[in-house]
Amino acid sequence: MASVLELLGPHAYGLWKYGVGPTDDVETAIIKLKATAPHLAKFLSEIAQRRF
Repeated sequence: MASVLELLGPHAYGLWKYGVGPTDDVETAIIKLKATAPHLAKFLSEIAQRRF
């Protein structure tokens, strides 16, 4: 699976405050985001499905 940086570009750095690094893979990022920001987890999941 792709990294968050590959999927979101420079916007990936905005997820630092939720504990997600830009080099994290998308699946790991979704798991991390479900605990702290479920709305972003859903958003990232939908983008990943459309892109890959």
